[in-house]
Amino acid sequence: MKIIKSLAMVFTSTVVVACTATAPKAVNPAAADTETVDGSVPKQTIIRPAPRADNNQIASPDDISRLQAQVTALQEQLIKVTSDTGAILKLSQILIANNQVQSASSLSATDSQVNSKKTVRNSSGSLKKVLQKLEDIAPNSLGAFGIVSSYTAGKQWVLIRFNRQTGETWLADNSGWNTLSEIDELEISQYDVHLIRADQDKKGYVASRIDRRTGDTWWLNKKQWVVYQ
Repeated sequence: MKIIKSLAMVFTSTVVVACTATAPKAVNPAAADTETVDGSVPKQTIIRPAPRADNNQIASPDDISRLQAQVTALQEQLIKVTSDTGAILKLSQILIANNQVQSASSLSATDSQVNSKKTVRNSSGSLKKVLQKLEDIAPNSLGAFGIVSSYTAGKQWVLIRFNRQTGETWLADNSGWNTLSEIDELEISQYDVHLIRADQDKKGYVASRIDRRTGDTWWLNKKQWVVYQ
């Protein structure tokens, strides 16, 4: 039995060695057909493939830091340019406003000079008119008031008092002085009143009033002055 086991082991070893000897060897294609000068086979050279370029490579932290610094510098320059532009625009607006104010002041000064000359001329004309009016209404030697009187056919004594400047008139009766009414308001001027006997009139007299400055006249209708046209 021991001999049989030994033969089996020898047979198995022989088969393994034969299989190993007949197995193909891995040959480098780049060195398969090359030979040395002396005909010996050179040593195999291992050639590693070149690394492929990858577009999805992740940037290093240093590259990111430099990029952030550049972006920050650009932002600061943009802020500075914007600030300078705003300051220039504001200065331009101030200069325009100052020019408008100066132009308006110049026009106002010119208008004021023209208006002053017109005012002086108008004032001179107005002053002459005022002086003329004051001369017209100035009280004369007869005084501010005057009185006219007359007897009627019935032996009635008629008295009318008047204000030479205002034109107001009063008629005397037993109770005192009664104001004669007016249709329109009178202006300050120089007035004169005339009273005469008139037998054909129911009152027994007629009265008239004249504005010596304008020439307006009135006649007395009962107890009211009516403009005579």
